[in-house]
Amino acid sequence: MADTLAANVDDSQLTLLKQSFLVAGTDQLILDQVTTIKEQFKAKAIDMPIFSKLAKATTALTDGTDVTPVALVDTKKTLTPVEQGNVVTVTELANLVTNGIANLAAFELIGTNMGETGNAIGLQVGEAGTNILLANGASAESAIVATDVIQAADLAYIFNRLSRANVRKFPGEKYIAIAHPDVLEEIKLLTGFTDIQKYADANIILRNEIGYYKGFRWLESAGVTINTDAGAGACDTYHTQFFGVNGFGKAISEPEQLRVTGPFDRLGREINVGWYGVYQYGIIDTDAHWIITSASSFGSNT
Repeated sequence: MADTLAANVDDSQLTLLKQSFLVAGTDQLILDQVTTIKEQFKAKAIDMPIFSKLAKATTALTDGTDVTPVALVDTKKTLTPVEQGNVVTVTELANLVTNGIANLAAFELIGTNMGETGNAIGLQVGEAGTNILLANGASAESAIVATDVIQAADLAYIFNRLSRANVRKFPGEKYIAIAHPDVLEEIKLLTGFTDIQKYADANIILRNEIGYYKGFRWLESAGVTINTDAGAGACDTYHTQFFGVNGFGKAISEPEQLRVTGPFDRLGREINVGWYGVYQYGIIDTDAHWIITSASSFGSNT
């Protein structure tokens, strides 16, 4: 991650502040763990290729006869990166009266904002996907009631959809699910749910991973949209997303980075602490991305 730095901040202080920015930002980038990332510096648009599988070679080879090559067939999903960013301005007086805490807070808050923003943008793009299952047999999202929570049969269906399309799994031979904490509380109550502590030594644990159930490694994200009063009787609904390899992509023209600029006032009392990036998320292989829309008894159901 490159940083743009142009401010009157001591180098040793800047090193510590930058580290707090990186830690705060990285901690929130949950979705990127299941995302195919392609970076082309300063590109206006970026193509994410999807290669078709080769036909099964079931015919025996003939001795002395060379094998006829087959062509690679691919389609492209084009993503157009857009500018994203945010900034706060810290005054010298604010930093003095807080014994330097204002600077530290600015870097941490900007780092957190960068991660949460990217995660939210990506999740919202995925929530607009077209492969949707309504939990518990509901007829429409507007008809979902408080008891229409995710069932084991719903998860079996999604796993089957991914498997029958021969979608590749992530390390550990599992698919990935990202759900809101309200939904995950329902999942943890289902018989057979395995807490992360029982298999942590056997896998590289993903950020915010909380357990395994029905062929999915479950990640928690409060960035999942709560669709307020979208169901029947003012019932909140949630879009839990399920991923196989290459189901989701991120095109980066310029990676997210820390930017410290200024001072621009005549006495040098202000610095601007912000983040900036040019990127876009998108569903790449529709077969490898599914959604379950459900309620949760831990949400608002009045």
